[in-house]
Amino acid sequence: MSGDNPPDIDLTGEWDAAVEGRTVKDRVYEVATTLTAPTSVADIAGRADCTKEGARPHLEWFVDLGVLEKVADNPALFVRNEAYFEFRRVTELAREFETPAAVADAIEAYRERERELSGHFEAASPGSVVLADVEYDDLDEAYDRLSEWRAVTRRLRELHEAKLRLESGSEPAPASSFP
Repeated sequence: MSGDNPPDIDLTGEWDAAVEGRTVKDRVYEVATTLTAPTSVADIAGRADCTKEGARPHLEWFVDLGVLEKVADNPALFVRNEAYFEFRRVTELAREFETPAAVADAIEAYRERERELSGHFEAASPGSVVLADVEYDDLDEAYDRLSEWRAVTRRLRELHEAKLRLESGSEPAPASSFP
């Protein structure tokens, strides 16, 4: 019976077509969002599957937009601008929660998790924890909890900023897909 077989769907072909349809600018942007250490034009071009000459104008444009920082000229080295990405995360949070009261509820939930994680390490902040000094049966679990604590702390900072924006009446910018 033909109804017993799933339909023939070529997801790999669809994915390949989508990947192949990306412009150099799109590929350079995708790489730019991952640059946590100063990276050369040649390395970026290699990761974006384009020439250095093809990547360079896009990198300069992303510097002008504030997405990247140029940290050296000869050779040119680029790193992502963390302030830009934090601004985007805060803007998305303000858009998501819409009211200061909704953000306050999220802040309280994150504060509770922060207190739990603080109790696990008996420390005031994730920066004061030295994993080598932590007595844990499973070091991987300790590392995971510490990483989560850092993420929770960052999200709390971003939620507070989103709440301040909403309280001040600053409207979040319309959503955009790029950059």
